[in-house]
Amino acid sequence: MTRNILSYLFGSGLALLPLMSFAQVPSAGNAVGVDDVQISRVRDSVRITLLFRLDSLQIRSNRSLVLQPFFKGESGGQWLPSVELMGRKRYLYYLRNDSLVYAGTPCRVMKAGKGMPSRLPYQAVLPYQPWMEGASLYLGKDECGCGQVINTMQQPLAVADIAWHPALAYIAPQVETVKSRQLSGRAYLDFPVNKTEIYPDYRRNPAELAKIRATIDSVRADKDVNIVQIYVKGYASPEGTYRSNARLAEGRTEALKEYIMSRYGLAGSLFAVDSEPENWEGLRAYVAGSNLADKEGILEIIDSKDEPDAKEHRLRSAYPQAYRTLLADCYPGLRRSDYRIDYVIRGFNVDEAKQVIRTRPQNLSLQEMFAVAQTYRPGSPEFIEVFQIAVQYYPTDPVANLNAANALLEQGLAQQAMPYLMKAGDSPQAANARGVALRMLERYDEAVRWLHQASEAGLEEAQANLSGI
Repeated sequence: MTRNILSYLFGSGLALLPLMSFAQVPSAGNAVGVDDVQISRVRDSVRITLLFRLDSLQIRSNRSLVLQPFFKGESGGQWLPSVELMGRKRYLYYLRNDSLVYAGTPCRVMKAGKGMPSRLPYQAVLPYQPWMEGASLYLGKDECGCGQVINTMQQPLAVADIAWHPALAYIAPQVETVKSRQLSGRAYLDFPVNKTEIYPDYRRNPAELAKIRATIDSVRADKDVNIVQIYVKGYASPEGTYRSNARLAEGRTEALKEYIMSRYGLAGSLFAVDSEPENWEGLRAYVAGSNLADKEGILEIIDSKDEPDAKEHRLRSAYPQAYRTLLADCYPGLRRSDYRIDYVIRGFNVDEAKQVIRTRPQNLSLQEMFAVAQTYRPGSPEFIEVFQIAVQYYPTDPVANLNAANALLEQGLAQQAMPYLMKAGDSPQAANARGVALRMLERYDEAVRWLHQASEAGLEEAQANLSGI
């Protein structure tokens, strides 16, 4: 019997309608109608409810009417529990013999006629399966009670709109009135003993000066960039007297400034210079991370309140072997020049930004990248790519991480979104995104906690995401 119904329904070629439910569905002969069809998903279950309208139903005494809904999707189908409505004689026969038209099928049995309700509620709960998204609900009937089921409905009772579409809340980054940026580096220039003049070909200087020039060139070559300051700070090591080291640090810093000025024809007013006569901070960091046998004693001297020359004398006297090691392995690295290029980048309109993001994305602000993303369909490859670029250039920014996570969640890529959500901050939008990701991963209890947090903060998207969970 069930096989006949399946064959009929699959062979009918009925078109699926883009509707969730019908308020009222008439039946042949005005016998049974169907009202209030609802198909919903709660976590891992699909709930189907409807109301059979029986006020016009008439069944002969020795007959039955079997109503059996069928849930049919593109890649699957499932019969639901049936309802058998019996005439008086047929019902008495059933009570005496426990005989149904569909033996072995779970049924609800009712006696038709006097006392039968005009409205009969029906409910079925099924384990969720992917094919159920967009599936249609039909009604099969045996109107003679003889096992010959026909489908009197030429269209579905309802189409299941149970696919969950997450509501995601992006944050538009703040506009940068001035896009200030920096490029910095560190050079280890070599100077002859007690000299402050730069010899470009001396020892490591060719490579170290090339590093400085490359940093400056990368900024100067960009027509959208304007340098506002070049900062240079020179350091000397504690070897020798503090007075002598102060002279060397200051003189060598000025020498580097003059080198850059002459190389590029820049004005002295563009520079800010500073110097550190003795790099005790660098020395301490080296010793703390070393395996020197006298490390604790050396650190105690470095941390003391003694004057620099007294400290240096104590190191040489108390730990001569360690001091020689420091002279050879540590002190050359303490003599360095730090430099930083401060510059501003002009703003871009959306059309310009769409070009710049392909060639010089580092020149765009987060807000400009966000504007580019809005020109693409949410969830599209281009949309996701823009937010991936944004988080690449702003890796610690909570807004960049949140929006990158949301873009992945648009595609259902919850696991890939999780690392970004760890750095997305504490905003209601971030709580909502965490809830969405956890719901996708079927970690429902955790998802509810995050979504409630976002909802209590007034985020409407979170309230929508709580539906069905």
